[in-house]
Amino acid sequence: MKMGQMMKCFVASLIFVTTVQADVTSDLERIEREIEKIRQQSNTAETSAHNLTVYGTFRPVFTVEDDGSDSSADIRDALSRFGLAGSTPILESSKAFFRGEWNVRIADGGQIDGTSSGARKALVGIEGELGRVAIGKQRPPHYNLIAEHTDIFNHAASPYAYDNVGPFFVDNLTSYQYNHEGFSFQAAFRTDGSTGKDNEDMINAGVGFNMANVYIAAAYLKVVLPEVADANEEGAESENMALAAYINLDKLYLATAYQAVTQTPEGGNDVDVTTLDISAAYSLPSRYKVKAGVFMYDDGIDGAASLSNQGVNLTLERQLADNVRVHIEYLNKDFDEADATSAMSVGFRYDFDAEL
Repeated sequence: MKMGQMMKCFVASLIFVTTVQADVTSDLERIEREIEKIRQQSNTAETSAHNLTVYGTFRPVFTVEDDGSDSSADIRDALSRFGLAGSTPILESSKAFFRGEWNVRIADGGQIDGTSSGARKALVGIEGELGRVAIGKQRPPHYNLIAEHTDIFNHAASPYAYDNVGPFFVDNLTSYQYNHEGFSFQAAFRTDGSTGKDNEDMINAGVGFNMANVYIAAAYLKVVLPEVADANEEGAESENMALAAYINLDKLYLATAYQAVTQTPEGGNDVDVTTLDISAAYSLPSRYKVKAGVFMYDDGIDGAASLSNQGVNLTLERQLADNVRVHIEYLNKDFDEADATSAMSVGFRYDFDAEL
């Protein structure tokens, strides 16, 4: 074989070997990437399967209050609590979850309140592409859709008008929730038999829609109490039709909630109750925020027995860290048939959460 032919064979062999080696290297790299991807997915699944979070918020306040006839200074609590939450994947695209949450009574020895009134949440549920179902003590749709957006202040009864006619938490509740692209449908019912707290039944449903910076919602709530003489019979009823809206701009937040309630007592005439709450917040430089609120409550009762009132709320907050803030807050509540109540409070808020 001539020298030229030998060189051509050698070059061809080198090119072949190099090509094969490159293909093998490429295949190996692709296999390694797939193995690493599977490993990461496995690690993620293992982590989510053991997801457990401890969270809470501590909110002590010092309050000076004047009810028109006497004044007092007191340490109070603006709904301090702690909770446990966890979830684990089930089926192909769903997860099971639980949540337990309890009040911490800072103004009462700092004890954790395990009574029925002290337990805020205790529920288990399943969430997937078709929505979320939960059973236990939880927020009702009425609060989630209506009151939450005006409930922005630092006291335990906020907003004041809403407290009189709407539930914050409901036990023995079965709820369903479906959210999609800003639309939210929520429904729940309470069937409280002889072993329940007060045997009341409840149905609650509503819708909300959030588009860009604007939100609107409507909800219906009906509560039926047992008859006083016979717990197996229906007694007093109330029906609540509520509307809510907010606008959330760069620095300004403005929200309102309106409720029209028809109360039907046992053996009595219907009473029409209305509430209106307006809340606003404005962000200032250096992580300050000012909040203001106006509330009105008309219980539909004439004379000295009426608890109808209206009032204002003004707050200045300073965010010291992402999870720590201080505030000073003034409240004036003017009753139609009683002396006005005013209060000045100074308080702290420390939030925390950690995954275990």
